[in-house]
Parts: sequence; structure tokens; C-alpha cells
Amino acid sequence: MLLVGHAVWAYVIARSLSSVLNVRINPYLVMLLGMVPDVDILLQEYIRHRSITHSIIFWSIAFIPFFIVYRKRSIPYFTAVVQHIMLGDVIVASTNILWPLRYDVGMGYSLLSPFNIIMESIGMGIAVLLILRYDRIIIARNVNNTQGLIVIIPLLGSMLYLFASDDLLLFLDHIIGIGNFKGIIRGDDGAVIVVIMMHVSLTILLSVSIMQGMRALLARAH
Repeated sequence: MLLVGHAVWAYVIARSLSSVLNVRINPYLVMLLGMVPDVDILLQEYIRHRSITHSIIFWSIAFIPFFIVYRKRSIPYFTAVVQHIMLGDVIVASTNILWPLRYDVGMGYSLLSPFNIIMESIGMGIAVLLILRYDRIIIARNVNNTQGLIVIIPLLGSMLYLFASDDLLLFLDHIIGIGNFKGIIRGDDGAVIVVIMMHVSLTILLSVSIMQGMRALLARAH
């Protein structure tokens, strides 16, 4: 999945678990943790993509101190990370989920495959519904909403990466030059439209949240 898909599914699963376990979660932190394994994309000079940071063994060991200190409260956060591997990255290509052991698992779909785009869209829809039901604080005036920055920064970075890609530039040129909307929707270009819309939607939601947080901080200062 793309970062937006990882973020929304992390929130959906962590929020569902928090209700079952009767614990509170930080919605921004679980979204961030859902994206964290892909930090290896920035570190490919040192580690291979989909290796250590995409290992269930690695994250299980890393979370041991949190399990000891925070007990069941840490479970939603652990799941937010692991779902990145077990859901998003199992759908797209294949992943060595038990690194350093060799155990590759994957369905082999591409990022722009209909199945992956549908899964990301479903995650977005459920996340919005859960936010409106359980986390209206995200769109309320609250100083904690400035934490949305920890999600929006990697999300915007992902969008910039998409817009810098040759494929997307060709796609935009295709829309402006030809305007063949029916052909766009039926092909991979339609998937790109959905991807852009999801990134923009989550970015707008988080931007509103951050602005509400800034307003709360300014009100407190006065």
C-alpha cells in the first residue's frame, strides 16, 4: 500500500482494538506508526527495503519494553505497525515478514492494481466514519491537534514523491492534452486519480486538525 493506506488502516485497526481492550489511543501516533516501516525507503543506502523494518520479529522485540510498562495499552500501537506488514505489504508484491529468517509472503499485486486501490479506499472510508464516531476531537479546537504534523509531514512527502514521478507527469499531460476521461477511469490512470484524492482528503482533514490546534494554542496564549 501507499502511505495513506497504511495510515488509515493503522487507525482503523488500532481504534477497533482500543474499543475491545477499553484503552485510549493517540490517533495521530497510530497513523504515524502505520507508516513507520517504510522509513527504510529513505535508508536504502544502508538497509534493503522490506527487510528489517518490515519484520514482525524485529517489531515484536522492539515493543517488549512497551508491553512490560504499558501492558495492554501498547497492543493497539503494536498492531498499528504490524498491520503495515501483514495487510498492506502482503497485498503488494512480497515481503520478508520474518527477517532475518527467510519467509517471503505476498499476493503480488501492484500499487495501482484495482484490488489494492479498493482496499486503500475502504480503509479511508472506515477511518473517516470512526473519526466522526470516536475521535471528533481531531476536528475540534484542541491543543493536542497540533500533533497532526507528525502524520501530515510524511504524507506530504509521499505526495511530493508521487508528483515528481515521470509516470504522474505523463498522466497529467495526458489529462490536459487529451481529456479522455472515460479512458482515464478505465486504465491505471484512474487508480492514480483515486490515490491523489485519498492523499488530498487525509491531508485536508489533518490540516483542519492542525489549524484547530493552533487556534487553541493562540487562545490559551491570550
